Amino acid sequence: MNLSAAMISEPQLLHWNLANADRGALGRLPPGDIRDLVRSNEALPPMPALAKRLWSLRDDDRISAQGLAEVILLDPFLSTQILRRANSAFYGAVQPIETVQDAVTRLGFSVALELALALAALSPLRTPNRGPIGRDRLWQHGLRCGILMQELARQRRSAFQLPPGVIQLSGITHDIGYLLLGHLLPEQFQLVSRLIEANPALSLPTIDRFALGVEHTQLGEWLYDAWDMPAPLLLVARHHHNAAYEGDDEQLVLLTGLADALLEQSGLGLGGQSPSGDQQQFADRLGLDATVCAQALERAAVVTL
Repeated sequence: MNLSAAMISEPQLLHWNLANADRGALGRLPPGDIRDLVRSNEALPPMPALAKRLWSLRDDDRISAQGLAEVILLDPFLSTQILRRANSAFYGAVQPIETVQDAVTRLGFSVALELALALAALSPLRTPNRGPIGRDRLWQHGLRCGILMQELARQRRSAFQLPPGVIQLSGITHDIGYLLLGHLLPEQFQLVSRLIEANPALSLPTIDRFALGVEHTQLGEWLYDAWDMPAPLLLVARHHHNAAYEGDDEQLVLLTGLADALLEQSGLGLGGQSPSGDQQQFADRLGLDATVCAQALERAAVVTL
């Protein structure tokens, strides 16, 4: 698929922004065509078998930490990442953990399961590693978003009835739409990446709509719908930029949105700028004041990932 933005030279791209970009030169797919592509069995990677197995464990009351560890050990990369997280300062690591079963115990069954599930679900999406929405940046941002969400929830334990594992999974995967974009439409992915770098004062949804006609939040929703994923993840993916969202899993959606906005404001986001009013609205609706948000952000920002 030819993307006419490729005709723009690299020096020109350094000064290319939404004010001077030629809409007609973008050659973007209509939103309906993008959705059809997402729904196509030929284009969309299937939900990995390991992710399906991990998902089934969420409803299995008989599974133990050892049983979960045995499933995680089926994938060397998964095992390495679980060990790495268990040995991070955020989880109170003092003595190094060397076995996956001990890692599951330290993290807690729910957190370990949801982290493994996120890793397994993201694995088939072949997205470039570099750039503001590349795999490396998305993974780091998602992890930190999950950590910040947990810190915010701890400030008002009685008000937040959300399991830590669910919070973490939502934080890690809320921007999965960008991973799907890189997998299915690599040229458009590069275009959006360059527009983000050239327009740091604009929100990500604004750039998405200009370049694609749809937002990354819609792409995430369509992917989760195609994979038949649970409604909470779908709603978080679709509405985490919507501070006025009301509906099912509202608290989880708003918590994800607040953490995402706080990270963007502090320079730990993906490069866009959330409207300041959105951040305040997210916080107000969750009953969190500026001091609580600042303290949680300070703790989350220094965690080594």
